[in-house]
Amino acid sequence: MTGRTGRHRGSSLSRYTAIFKALSDETRLRIYILLGRGELCVCHIQAALGTTQTKVSRHLGVLRNAGLVTARREGLWIYYRRSDPGPPAIRFFTRDLARLLDKDPDLGTPVGREGQCECEEEVVSHEKETHH
Repeated sequence: MTGRTGRHRGSSLSRYTAIFKALSDETRLRIYILLGRGELCVCHIQAALGTTQTKVSRHLGVLRNAGLVTARREGLWIYYRRSDPGPPAIRFFTRDLARLLDKDPDLGTPVGREGQCECEEEVVSHEKETHH
């Protein structure tokens, strides 16, 4: 199926479908909302959701495949943040959606930082080694 400009609507439609499928799961939606506060390590997401690292990683994989999050590695740890996927129309859509989610006070999930996560322990131990 093509539009007046000859572009395939199917590719845009499939991107929107992937986004809706990724966010249709409550855990993935909660992760996406958490990442609205900034970049987080898997252990912080795990602590906030009270679930296992395996489940968090699986859900993050779905969000990555939909183009909603990106990851960067720092040493042993992987940090995730929201991304702006695809062409301009899809970027505008995801930015507007993110703004709506971030403004809703009922959707906030506290990021569990009561105990120190493993990624923070490594940073603290490395800092102690370099200052001694």
